[in-house]
Amino acid sequence: MKSLADIGSGPARPASLLRVVAFKLRGALMVPVVAVLLLCTRWEHERDLEAWLVGLPMFLAGVGLRVWAQTHLRYRLRDGHALATSGPYAYMRNPVCIANMLLLAALAVLCELPWMVPITVAYAACVYHLAVGYEETRLEKRYGEAYRRYRARVPRWLVRLPRVKGCPRPPLPMWLRAAAVEWQCLLLLAVPVAKECLERVLPSR
Repeated sequence: MKSLADIGSGPARPASLLRVVAFKLRGALMVPVVAVLLLCTRWEHERDLEAWLVGLPMFLAGVGLRVWAQTHLRYRLRDGHALATSGPYAYMRNPVCIANMLLLAALAVLCELPWMVPITVAYAACVYHLAVGYEETRLEKRYGEAYRRYRARVPRWLVRLPRVKGCPRPPLPMWLRAAAVEWQCLLLLAVPVAKECLERVLPSR
């Protein structure tokens, strides 16, 4: 029987058309979810303060996780490509996907639709599961045995405490650069703000 640390550590699956589409369009596939959160008014709890007290820390945690991941992944920083195994990648293989699901869950709360949280997360998890299945085949081809060892050591989704402590800490300039490329995440806060404005202008919609 597999332990919790072994879940999601099996061999990469061959690519399929569905996985390729999910990987290529993983960002665009989240747009319908955001649109539903913006336009849906069914079963809103109408408690603005509570929504922001709960949703905003969740949202900032998601942004923080993305920034932390970027200081080690460095994909968007254009510092060259290397296999990320430190920072959040020492705990799970896909911290950016986890951060994105946290952002979407936070948006559901901020849009006063807490009942949409499990639906939103489940939908995103399905898309990312397919996307990651394709991405892992690419990583295995690119990094070979190094990636296979990493994949066997770190689970795909669940958090696992690394055996080796003392992961390298990125310098402050790296944190600032990572924050600079991830600031667009904050634009998602316009969704609950726009929804509130629409409800004030069109209260009977």
